[in-house]
Amino acid sequence: MNGDQQRNGIYDNLARLGAHLTEMGDELAALKSQLNVALAQNAELTIENKHLQEAIKKLRDERGEQQLTTGRRTLNELYHQGFHVCRKHFGERLAPHESCIFCDEAIFSGMDGQKGKQE
Repeated sequence: MNGDQQRNGIYDNLARLGAHLTEMGDELAALKSQLNVALAQNAELTIENKHLQEAIKKLRDERGEQQLTTGRRTLNELYHQGFHVCRKHFGERLAPHESCIFCDEAIFSGMDGQKGKQE
C-alpha cells in the first residue's frame, strides 16, 4: 500500500501543480490584456499631446511675441527657460517637454485688447 499511496501523492501533487499553472496562465493572459489597453491609451495620449503642442505653438506664433509688453516678454522668457509663471506653480521647474496652459494664460491673456500697446 505504501507504493500506492506514494503514487497517489505524486498524482495529487501533479494535479495541484497543473491547476496552479493553469491559474498562473489565466493571470498572465489578464495582465497581457491590461498591458495592451494601457499601451493603446498611452499611444492615443501621446498623439493627442503632440496635436495639443502643435496647436499651442500655432497659437503662440499667431499671437506673436512682438505684441507682448515688456513684463509679459520677461514672463515668456522665464517660461521658455523652463519655469512656471502661473500663479499656481510660479517659479517651479517645468518637467522636460511640459507645457502649462495656466502659464500660457498668464503670458498671453488679454492680447486681443492690447494690440499696439507696449510698455
